[in-house]
Amino acid sequence: MKLGTLAAAALLICSFALAPNIVRADENDWYQGQQGQWEKHGSKWRWKSTHGDQWFQGKQGHWYQDKKGWHWYGNDGREYTEGSHGWAWHR
Repeated sequence: MKLGTLAAAALLICSFALAPNIVRADENDWYQGQQGQWEKHGSKWRWKSTHGDQWFQGKQGHWYQDKKGWHWYGNDGREYTEGSHGWAWHR
């Protein structure tokens, strides 16, 4: 009985020691074939790639698709989206 109690205590201690590694999110997730992280900007979530290695109109960043359509998020923080007046750059 004493051995069982000791084993249970050891198991409990190990589970607390390993718990942070089990519940923490990966630093780099994958989304649409790109590695990166989700970041919250105000009330919106934005995917920030760890690579940012695509180019569009001389700007480095990535294309992303969500429920509103396609968007270009540049590494400089600018966004190219289609609005009511067509495609335009936004900060």
